[in-house]
Amino acid sequence: MLFDRIKGQESAVRILARALESGRMPTTFLFTGPSGCGRMGTALALAASFNCENSALACGSCQSCRLHISNSHPDLVIVRPPEGKRVIVIEQIRTLIERAYLMPLMGTTSTFIVDGAHLMNPNAANALLKTLEEPPATSRFILIAPDRDSVLPTVSSRCRILAFRPLSRSVMEALLEAEGIDKKRAALLASMARGSMARGLEYHREEIPERMAQEFGPLSSLHEAGPSRLLDLAKGWGKNRTEALKITELMAQWYRDILVLSEGAPREQLIHSSHLATLRTLAEELGSASLSMILESIEDAREDLENNTNVELTMDNLLFRLRKFGRTGQGNTLSREGF
Repeated sequence: MLFDRIKGQESAVRILARALESGRMPTTFLFTGPSGCGRMGTALALAASFNCENSALACGSCQSCRLHISNSHPDLVIVRPPEGKRVIVIEQIRTLIERAYLMPLMGTTSTFIVDGAHLMNPNAANALLKTLEEPPATSRFILIAPDRDSVLPTVSSRCRILAFRPLSRSVMEALLEAEGIDKKRAALLASMARGSMARGLEYHREEIPERMAQEFGPLSSLHEAGPSRLLDLAKGWGKNRTEALKITELMAQWYRDILVLSEGAPREQLIHSSHLATLRTLAEELGSASLSMILESIEDAREDLENNTNVELTMDNLLFRLRKFGRTGQGNTLSREGF
């Protein structure tokens, strides 16, 4: 069965299986959780179940199931932001609504998956409300978003919420090894990816572990660097928005490890345990209060980058701000506006 392929989400799969077998299926779901944890795979398995030729739970082998798996079933519609865009617009939702009121073309049910419901602009989200409130008898809707609060309350209130949890490290490691990645690298990727298989595979393709190893030196000496060195780092790390977001993600991992050590957590909880000595030294010299504010500063910078601020200026500000904390915690009282 298709649901057997969903790993690490036993609770969500169990709820859906019971609903399918009982015939008491909500018309609209909101699947929440981190990207790459199985939300889309589960949505496709659910859509396939509605039209499976052999059983209430998608068998995975009939023609209908195979078409759903390949995203080519005529009664399956997936809506995402257009290529190169960051939002789902009202024209896309209007097209979805028009299609929802037509009869299915091949099976008994049409399924509409909004992959990135949190990316609907307000007009698009509001246009969908009436259809979610009074859905056509032959249509089902699955919205996918990071969490309930990321979509309009008027949208989430019309959905059955089904929460997906981040994948465990053990599940991640097994899935990554199944992709042909060696055991040691799979373990590192699983710890870095924070429960997201999509992120783990992306890190593997883009050789992020190797990239991280190159940045350990600059990161470990960041608090002692002079202004010219910081400007050079900001220029290199701020070449473009994508590059800056990647390096701030790596910085967050680095300082998270230092904070974990400063709080006395065991080595097993570290992402980059091979650099234990350096991390331990920084943990002793920076202290928990400074580290918490450093992580907050990095998160603020990531938000600024995602909101299209000037990339190099954002990195300049971040690095000089982190330097102010130094190795003696002197930056503990700085506010975000303390530049």
